[in-house]
Amino acid sequence: MPRFLALCSAVLALAGPAAAQTTKPDAKDDPAADLFKPGPVPVFKITLDEETLKQLKKAPRTYVKCFVQVNDEKFKDVGVHVKGAAGSTRDWEDKPALTLNFDKFKDGQKFKGLDKIHLNNSVQDGSTMHEILYSELALAMGVPTARAGHAIVELNGRKVGLYVLKEGYNSGFVKRHFPTAAGGNLYDGGFLQDIDGNLKLDSGKEEDKRADLKALVKACQDKDKPKRFEQVSKLVDVDRFVTDAALQIITCDWDGYMRQRNNYRVYFPPNGGKAVFIPHGKDQLWQNTGEGLWHGWGGMVARTILDHPDGKKAVIAKLKEIQEKHFVPDKLNKRIDAWGKPAIEAQAAVNKDWAKNLLNEMVGLKDRLKQRAAHLKKELPKLK
Repeated sequence: MPRFLALCSAVLALAGPAAAQTTKPDAKDDPAADLFKPGPVPVFKITLDEETLKQLKKAPRTYVKCFVQVNDEKFKDVGVHVKGAAGSTRDWEDKPALTLNFDKFKDGQKFKGLDKIHLNNSVQDGSTMHEILYSELALAMGVPTARAGHAIVELNGRKVGLYVLKEGYNSGFVKRHFPTAAGGNLYDGGFLQDIDGNLKLDSGKEEDKRADLKALVKACQDKDKPKRFEQVSKLVDVDRFVTDAALQIITCDWDGYMRQRNNYRVYFPPNGGKAVFIPHGKDQLWQNTGEGLWHGWGGMVARTILDHPDGKKAVIAKLKEIQEKHFVPDKLNKRIDAWGKPAIEAQAAVNKDWAKNLLNEMVGLKDRLKQRAAHLKKELPKLK
C-alpha cells in the first residue's frame, strides 16, 4: 500500500461496515441508494463544446446542454448551470458548483432514478462532511432533506477534484420523501427571505394562488401570542420543526431558517396536510463550537413556535434527545471514517496534496465535534 494511503487508513480506521442511512428513500428498490452511503466515489466527466461553454460563461445561471459520463454510464443533452450563493460561486475555470438536470432537454432521462442533482464545490467546508453529517442526522430523526454523498468531477478533461453530491429539490424529491403525501406545493425560500417573500415554486401547482403560504403568514401575524402559536401549530408539523431547530442549535448553524430566514424549503402536502420545513445548504457548521444554545429567532414561524413556552420546552427536550442518542462524537467519528477513506483515496488519485488537506480537515472536524459535545454537556442543563 502506498505510504500516503497507509497513513489515511491508520488515521481513518473503520470500526466496522458502514451502515446505510435509515431512511425510506434508501429502500432496496432505490437505484440511487448507493450514492448516499459510503463506498466507491463516482466520477463525473462533464463536457461542453466551445460554443456552449461561451453561452454558459455569459449566463452562468441559465441551463445549457452538456455531455455527462458517470463511470461507464453516458448521458447526452444534460442540462447544466452554475450554482452557489455569494460565498461559494466560482467560475468555470476554477471549481464551480453545478446543477445537472438530466431531463431538462431530454424527457424521461434519469441518472439512477434521479432527474436533478447538485455538485457542490464545498469551498466553505474543507472536510466535505458538513452536508453529509447534517443530512444523516436529519433523516435519521424524520426531518426530510436532500441526501448527500461524494463525487469526483472533471470539466472538459480538467480534473477538478472532490465535490459533495446532493439530490435535487423537485417533484422527484417530493415523491421519494413524501411517498404517501406527494402532489403538494414545494417552495424554495431563496436568499434571506421569509415565507411572506416571493418564494419560487419548485414543485406543485400555482392554481391556488399560494393560499397555503398566505394562510401560514396570516397565522404568524396574529397579534394574540397564545392564539398565534395555536394557529401555527395547526398548519405546521411542529415536531419536525422543533427537531430541525434543535439540530441547527447543536450544529452551530447560523445560516438556516431559524436564525437567518435562509437555506430552506417548505412543503405543503395536499388536502390540508401540515407544512414541513426542509433544511439545506449546511456547509458552514460547527464554526464556533462554544456558541450559545438560545438565540433570537429570525423566521416568523421560528419566532412563533420557539418563543412560546411550549415550543421552547419541546426544543430543550429534543436537544437532550439528540445529545444522548445522535450527537455522540464516537458515532459521528465513525461516519467521518466511513465516508473519509474512499473520499481521500479518490482525491489522492487526482492530487495527493489535496488529499492530505482533506485528511487534515476531517481530523479538525472531529476535534470541533468533540468541543461542541463538551459545550453541550456543560450548558444544556442550564437551559430552562
